[in-house]
Amino acid sequence: MATCTAALAGCGGGDEGSAGPLDNALGYLPEDAPLVISFETDSEGTQVKAVHETLERFPFSDQVTQRLEEAVSRDNLDFEDDLKPLLGNEFVVGGPDAGSLVDGGDEGAGDDQFVAAIEVKDQGKLEDLVKRDETKETGEQDGAKLYEDSSGDTFAIEDGVLIVAGTRALLDAALEQRDSDGRLTAEVFEEATADLSDDALVRLSTDLEQLIAADPATEPARKVEWVSALRTLGVTLSFEEDRAKVDFRLATDPEGLTEADLPIAAGDGSPAVIDSPDEIGVGLRAPEQILAFAESAGQAVDPSGFGDYNAGKQAIESRLDVSIDDDIFGQLEDDVSVSFGLDGSFGLRSGVTDPEAFTATLDKLGEALPDIAENAVGEPVRYTRPMKGEGFYTLATAGGDTVVYGVVDGVFVLANDSERANRLAEDETKAVEGAEGSIAASADAQQLVSEGVSRFGPGGIGGAIGGSLFSEPLGAFTGSVAADTDGLTGRLELTFD
Repeated sequence: MATCTAALAGCGGGDEGSAGPLDNALGYLPEDAPLVISFETDSEGTQVKAVHETLERFPFSDQVTQRLEEAVSRDNLDFEDDLKPLLGNEFVVGGPDAGSLVDGGDEGAGDDQFVAAIEVKDQGKLEDLVKRDETKETGEQDGAKLYEDSSGDTFAIEDGVLIVAGTRALLDAALEQRDSDGRLTAEVFEEATADLSDDALVRLSTDLEQLIAADPATEPARKVEWVSALRTLGVTLSFEEDRAKVDFRLATDPEGLTEADLPIAAGDGSPAVIDSPDEIGVGLRAPEQILAFAESAGQAVDPSGFGDYNAGKQAIESRLDVSIDDDIFGQLEDDVSVSFGLDGSFGLRSGVTDPEAFTATLDKLGEALPDIAENAVGEPVRYTRPMKGEGFYTLATAGGDTVVYGVVDGVFVLANDSERANRLAEDETKAVEGAEGSIAASADAQQLVSEGVSRFGPGGIGGAIGGSLFSEPLGAFTGSVAADTDGLTGRLELTFD
């Protein structure tokens, strides 16, 4: 029966209202369940069909289908006759207790801390399948029939709902929960994903407030205003004809929060990214907000450590006659663009409001940066100034790691080599299509995967060809995150050609 349950979850119905199949399955979890995930299982639904269409774009789709058929047939099951008649409603998996999810349960039994349920479409087919699976009926509880399969695992069936759990104690509690006033409902479950994709293959709802409170290790972080305001996390995974999307909403209690408390800048305005096809480009609007949040969080979490940091910062400012906030971060224009390569290369560029003043500040920083860098990396660091105002400032470790930086044509650039730094100053930036919020990202997924397989996968022509075949259907990867006092909202999207 365990194999049958796994098959139901993997075959990937929609909500039919508060008294529908989703509500019936959710009712075996408590209303305050800290983690709940639902999977669509309707093989004729838009989501499962879109997944099949996506897989068919790849050369390995036939092998995937064959492996799934083999897995089903090994247990003497036939998808069309045995499993498909059961599917169509959402399969629900949840963690009923925050404490066990946080600490892994007693004696490391964290993997067993779950309850899963689905209202099958054809109860008669389910009963026939149970009889064929060397399963014996062991009794009744709270109106449900109890069963034990050949491996000793127990499960229950009640009014066409199949219920399984990680332990017998959790199964008993789930059956009792179904008839209580404190059961989970579809309305409560869907609150966390209400503003996300309506039609999704997977939906996740997490009570972050409860999970954070249950973990003693988070006590210092709870001193941060924004962290203490966290409430829920909703995530959906959905497919369309030519794309896959992950949408998320990290909800906060806005009471008492201001935009200054947020980890990233508020608003829907989106930054540009560096247009480089073989790298991941990330854009940040108002990076000073991230720095301010980090300093505020550090002060709340570790006052003593922050005091040392602040004293060091003030000492540097006094020694060099500069203001790190005003003369460095205050000089950067609103958007900062960063790029990363799979080979470990990186680069950053930002316009500056006063290039001459900013260059003078960089020159002053040269008196302190080597010592700061040596303390950070734990090895000697060589510092080089540019000659006659040309070239870049350079920091190089004894191990060969290098960082170069400087101002070129009014643009501040920082990279791990001079060639890349010069290129960054000339590279075009672009807006990310559909992006909203102060963080945006973009990459050519096909190019990145091909390079990744070539660099880290099997060598030779075979590996290169395999990587090309795998990556050929991939298109653009984009992402963005927006913030306000109600929470963070974001989307990751991958298109297919």
